[in-house]
Parts: sequence; C-alpha cells; structure tokens
Amino acid sequence: MRHVSLILAALSLCVVLLGAAILVPVIEEVREYAEAMEAPAEELIEEPPIEVAQLFEEPPIEAGQPDTVKFDLKYDKYLVPEPYTYDADGEPRAFRFEKMVEALQKADEEFSRGRITYVDNYKNRKGDAPYYYGKNTDQAGGSRSASAPGYPDISDKKEFCYIPDGALVRVIREDEGFVKVVLVESDKIYYIPAKYVRTDDCLTALDKAIVVDRSNQNIATFEKRDPGGWTVVSYSLATTGKVGKYYQPTPLGYFYAIEKRERFYYLFDGTDEVEGYAPYAIRFTAGAYIHGIGVAFRYSEDGSRITPGIQEFSRSIGTVPLSHKCVRNYTSHAKFIYDWYVHGETIVVVIE
Repeated sequence: MRHVSLILAALSLCVVLLGAAILVPVIEEVREYAEAMEAPAEELIEEPPIEVAQLFEEPPIEAGQPDTVKFDLKYDKYLVPEPYTYDADGEPRAFRFEKMVEALQKADEEFSRGRITYVDNYKNRKGDAPYYYGKNTDQAGGSRSASAPGYPDISDKKEFCYIPDGALVRVIREDEGFVKVVLVESDKIYYIPAKYVRTDDCLTALDKAIVVDRSNQNIATFEKRDPGGWTVVSYSLATTGKVGKYYQPTPLGYFYAIEKRERFYYLFDGTDEVEGYAPYAIRFTAGAYIHGIGVAFRYSEDGSRITPGIQEFSRSIGTVPLSHKCVRNYTSHAKFIYDWYVHGETIVVVIE
C-alpha cells in the first residue's frame, strides 16, 4: 500500500508541473493582450491597412447612388431621391440607371463601327411592305404596317422579318437596290430595299440618348461626356403603351429620334376626327412619340374649337401602361427634352 501511495503522489506532481507548463504561456499571452489594450491606438497599429488607406483617399459615394453612373441634372422636378426606388400603387419600382447605360454602350459599339441610320416608312409613305405568307405579321409577331422587309438571305425573298419605322441600323454596304445592314437591337444582318433606309440622314454624332424603361414606367435622358461617358441629365416617371383594340405596347429596341413637333394631334379612337393634342413631341417610330400630357379640345356653344392650353400633371404618369403607343411625360419634362433634342445626334432606347 505504501508503494501505491508513493506512485500516486508522483503522478500528482507530474500533473501539476504539466499544467503549469501549459498555463504559463497562456497567462503570458493574456497579460500581453491586456497590456496592449491599455496602450495608445498608435502603438497598436503603426499604419492602417491598405484597404482602409485607399478608402479615404477619395470621398465616399453617397449611399444608394450607382457608382458606375454620373449625374449632372438639368431638369429637377418630381425627383425620386436616392436610392432611386419607389412604389407605384404598391408595386416596387426603380430607376435602373446601370442597365440604361449598358444599353447605350451597345449603341456606342455599333456607332464606332460605321454609319448608323434608320428604317423610314412612316405611314407607309415609302410603300407597303410585302405580306409575309399572306399575313400582316411575321414569325416573331412584327407588324407589316410602317415597316420594311429585312431579308437574311437576299436570294430568298420568301423569308424576311418586318423591321419597324425608326429602327436603328448600321450600314455595311449599299448594293443594287438593297442596303446590307446590322440591326442594332439584335446584331442580326439583313438586306433591306434601299428605298426604306435613310442613308442620307445618318447620325452625325451619338451625344444624346433618351432611355425608356417599360417595366418600371420611367425615363431618363443622357449626354455623352468626354471623359466620363454617359451622364444622366434628367429622369422622371413616364407612361407607355398598353394592349388593346386601339392601343399598342411601346415597342422595345433602338430607334432614331426622327423629328420633333411642338404639338402632335391625336384622333378619337376608330375615327379620323381630331380629339386633341399632346405638346412637345419627339417621334421615334411610326406614330409613337415621347410627349407631354395630352389635352382634348373643347367647343363653344356655336361649335367653334377652343384650344385647351397646356396641362402639366397627370396622376397616371408612372403607374401602369395606358397610352396608345407613345411615352407620356409630365409636360415640363417633355418640354425639357424638346428643347434639348438635337436631330442627328439623339437616339431613343426602350428597355424592358
């Protein structure tokens, strides 16, 4: 028994010594940490990490502002504040400036490669496009009205698609009776009868753009700055076209800003009778305009027409698609675009 007691005592001594060996470094580490925490901050970190130093070399971007988009607003009414999100009748919406700029960069690429012009067949003035196998729509649902036929293979006149009035195209070459083009929207190559292609009205510069976001029912205008690229100069809510008997959705794609009118007159549905007018209009495809709030004519007791003047505001702007095909704006924003527009330097892009 005495031997057993001696053995146990020896084992206990070993455990104590081993524990001390383990605890001493730990205690020293804790002591060093405690002393360090009491030291001045400059003794803890001699230099800030590289990432932190870089962060404070330039002022931070304001919260919510897209860091890839520049702003120099020339129109400042009805602004949606950063982070440029809002609700429309309970539905979340946003100004997708980055996506708008991406769409414009595609146009930039095509412009850098050659002449950019557009398809011209407003009101079928250059001639009706052929029927597609006896129909007024092509395989993709494109409409024959105010369009030109685009042939992928010039030797096969049966297969083609309808390319709408105003659509941006890049000219590759002019053949006998046809112009070989790239459709900017799709990058596809087509042969279009020469009478439908405005080779005499190509873009002289690509410095201004109007981008319509059909999904979010809003609009922004951009200017090309060097350096800096595309810069937002205005943004606002807007209302695009809906589906219906006398209505059409505002078409997606890339379009030439063809002309401007101080007023454009619209008709009563299904008639040739003028109902009213919309002010400060920019036409970009067929009968589709970017314009201010439309107003209907009034009539006196003797039947004479009374001009209704200008209306600035509509509660429907920016809610849901409601127009016949056009893009409605607050009239002050339409006036800004009307004055700002330059023919031959401005395009319209409609995104989803």
